[in-house]
Amino acid sequence: MRQRLVVIGNGMTGARFVEELLSRGGGERWQIAMFGDEPYGNYNRILLSGVLAQSHEPADIFINPLAWYEENDIKLHAGVRAARIDLGSRVVHGMDGVAELYDKLVLATGSRALVPPMEGMKGKDGAPKEGLFVFRTLEDCNQIAAYAARCKKAVVIGGGLLGLEAARGLLGHGLEVHVVHLMGHLMEMQLDARGAALLQAKLEQMGLRMHLRKNTKEILGEEHVTGVRFEDGGELGCDLVVISAGIRPNVELAREAGLLVERGIVVGDDLATSDPHVHALGECAQHRGRTYGLVGPCWEQAQVLAERLSGRKPRDLHRLAHLHQAEGDGRRPHRDGRARVGHRRRPGGRVRRQEARRV
Repeated sequence: MRQRLVVIGNGMTGARFVEELLSRGGGERWQIAMFGDEPYGNYNRILLSGVLAQSHEPADIFINPLAWYEENDIKLHAGVRAARIDLGSRVVHGMDGVAELYDKLVLATGSRALVPPMEGMKGKDGAPKEGLFVFRTLEDCNQIAAYAARCKKAVVIGGGLLGLEAARGLLGHGLEVHVVHLMGHLMEMQLDARGAALLQAKLEQMGLRMHLRKNTKEILGEEHVTGVRFEDGGELGCDLVVISAGIRPNVELAREAGLLVERGIVVGDDLATSDPHVHALGECAQHRGRTYGLVGPCWEQAQVLAERLSGRKPRDLHRLAHLHQAEGDGRRPHRDGRARVGHRRRPGGRVRRQEARRV
């Protein structure tokens, strides 16, 4: 008789873990149920900027459509957020009232956009100001694209990887695009100053305009965005603002359940949390004091946990921890500035190559 496995999170890491588990025969051992906040299958977030730039159709970026889950005997609660975990009874309760019992639970709740405190983010009615967006999901992408059609000038707050992807996407709408970044050079978590300068020159050739060492303190406008004001008193007019200033792990569900949470959900080398029946991986997990927001480390976690839960080749993450301490962000750089994680084979045989970027 198969045991019950529940996965909370149908993003790139959660779905990748399930693929890895199935490829190791895990479907014979586990009856799998998943909760996903979004009302469709799993898609490639790396390509969201292409959707925003209109170089990709939304349908082009889906990795596993809804039919894939049915074909692989996976019960997907699409568009249903997990509301509560009862560790004692080993039950996950969904927002729609559904309940799933588990023998093992995997938390792949990911992260959300970090929105720094700024004045003027809401209109007089208390609702978010029109023209102010975050860039994290396919729905965010669709809303930004629709609003951009009536704009001429956009500001992206954040010069990290996702912010630059958003800025590049907005260029495809014919907008004048400005990137505002708090630090002294772009992508400071991945690049040194020299590498960032080369990147900046390339992006400026594409048409992006950079504003470094700028701290945005206020969103201007009454009911809709008309510009931003900086801490130094300077202002920059615009019609649209996209906030992409980092990510914050989604840990509230785990914390409310009573699991050990610091910056992320604390896991050991076996990816188990403070409850041995619960594992966590991806952006929400904290391993040896670190959280990861890039595809490479998160997918290696998916492989490690799939091997453990399939029972075929148990190993732990101690090698991964040493590797990432040595290489900074755990990626092997490629000459185009991105990072390769190589080729992989999906259940069913089709080979797919991915680049290691932010999840």
